[in-house]
Amino acid sequence: MTLFGLFGKDESTVEQPDWRQSVEGCLGGAEAACTWVETTADALPKNFIGLHAKMSTGAFAKAAALLGVTEAHVRAVTSVEALGSGYLTSGRPKILFEAHKFSDATGHKYDSVQPNISSKNWNRSLYGAGGENQYARLALAMKLNETAALASASWGAFQILGRNFAAAGYPSVQAFVYSTCQSEDEQLTGFCNFVKNDPRLHKALKTKDWTKFALIYNGSGYKQNAYDTKMAAAFKKFGGK
Repeated sequence: MTLFGLFGKDESTVEQPDWRQSVEGCLGGAEAACTWVETTADALPKNFIGLHAKMSTGAFAKAAALLGVTEAHVRAVTSVEALGSGYLTSGRPKILFEAHKFSDATGHKYDSVQPNISSKNWNRSLYGAGGENQYARLALAMKLNETAALASASWGAFQILGRNFAAAGYPSVQAFVYSTCQSEDEQLTGFCNFVKNDPRLHKALKTKDWTKFALIYNGSGYKQNAYDTKMAAAFKKFGGK
């Protein structure tokens, strides 16, 4: 069932504004924007616990064929980004909330009142503990601006930032999060779309240029987490040559 099917809505009749405009448009009285925001927001599973289905047999092989790489290429990324799994034991997708992304998405308006979840500059110490603690941080941000909060967390087995929902193949960040809650297969599909929509990233993956891949995928701070060397090692671990 599609996202809109949950509410008996016809997707073709609903205008799909950019997420940065939807909330403001809705508050300003734009009916189409309100319809889109309400439909996608209401579809989010309670506590972010959806079907949380594990990766199906053969999914990695299909993804590899779609990207023109080997399974080792794809497995290397997920083993490093989320330690090989897209979900916590609770069934929630693994996330990492980025305070500097939330600050940017909200025009820095919450930096002074909520410095732990809204910071103009990247600050590693703000992450705190991983796992469920990241949902506590997300919840605080959602009380201030739900859409910006969802867009400021990285999601699932491939840790794709919510604001990259369009590149991952989804019409809104809420739709992206909804699919992430349903299955690792959905997360894998989002990853394939994300990579294919960035020729530089796709080329780096194909050529095993892990340094460039990590730089584009994780940003300039990739070296602090040694993403490039970890992916190179994981690639060999999974039989890559």
